[in-house]
Amino acid sequence: MGADHIYTASAEIDFPRVAEFIDYIAESIATHDIDLEQVDHGYRLTTQVGTGHLIAAASCLRLHVETPNKADLNRLKYTLAGPVSFIAASENLEIIWSGDEAAPSLPEDLRVLQVTSVRRQTPAMCRIRFSGENLARYDRSDQLHCRLIFQPKGVVTMQWPILDGRGRVVWPNDHFLPTRVYTIRAINSDEGWMEIDFSLHDPAGPATQWARDAAPGDTVGVLGPAANGAKRAAFHVLAGDETALPGIARILEGLGPEEKGQVFIEVNGPEEEQPLDRPQEIEIVWLHRFGLPAGTTALLSEAVRSVIWPSDLTQVFFWGGCEHKAFRDIHRFLRKEVGLPRDRMVFYSHWHRKLSEEDIISIGGKAYLP
Repeated sequence: MGADHIYTASAEIDFPRVAEFIDYIAESIATHDIDLEQVDHGYRLTTQVGTGHLIAAASCLRLHVETPNKADLNRLKYTLAGPVSFIAASENLEIIWSGDEAAPSLPEDLRVLQVTSVRRQTPAMCRIRFSGENLARYDRSDQLHCRLIFQPKGVVTMQWPILDGRGRVVWPNDHFLPTRVYTIRAINSDEGWMEIDFSLHDPAGPATQWARDAAPGDTVGVLGPAANGAKRAAFHVLAGDETALPGIARILEGLGPEEKGQVFIEVNGPEEEQPLDRPQEIEIVWLHRFGLPAGTTALLSEAVRSVIWPSDLTQVFFWGGCEHKAFRDIHRFLRKEVGLPRDRMVFYSHWHRKLSEEDIISIGGKAYLP
């Protein structure tokens, strides 16, 4: 093919309830470093490797992707098919692509990291430093999260997921490895390292247990980055539990000295507080559970409700993350009672007290959306 050839693929999905889901699907896509533009009946997306469309018609959803590089075709298919399948998991959608095809391949963003040090920040939080090569794509302040793939200790032949021609993640020989989403607490791509903070909670899931056992030389894979960071604002409100603390800390470090706002962080007790660099006019309030299980209190919701909001909400920015129940309550309060515009908040359900990540993926948007 000539250098100007464009590879394309399309899918038309039978989707009777598409109108109820399309905006949530678009929001999920937008968290993955993708520019979205609203067009008639849907969205146009622009990525570093190509473009796509997400169009809602009568009882169906049309997907279309284009790229000048055939090797990026599966990646673009996954960019659309992944969020559609997750957010609308309850609809049991079948996505069949037509058009150009590419061979299954490793994700372009996959990097392999080695543990270089492990240290406790507090009794229930440890910081692990990883070394790796070619980390520049992860070294940015507007995309804070990554997905870690945990390899077993002492493994000789590593297993990594691949993207197939249907835009799905598949594992060789169905040999699945645990993966979890974490915040990049600090990174220096020039020196080839990144740090991630792990909350060491009970009962320990696969990621927590891996972190407890981690030692120099252990290996993980990393995919991403994703999940938006802070936006410019005259007044910032940051709120979350232990899972949001690394993101809150990193955002505070990036704010200018003149910034104003309030920060609420829920942890078990004073022993879990950490010194945080912050602008002088940013107030930090630590909320203590004192032994109550995480995800069972209203501390975070009540704290956010105590904020005296500026009259001009277009100059406000809210960033947060927490357990799903608190997430739903705070999200509803911010949108319905405060009237905070959607584009002035970045808020995530980081975890669910009654569901594992595998459960959430299986259930889809119902277990994740507000």
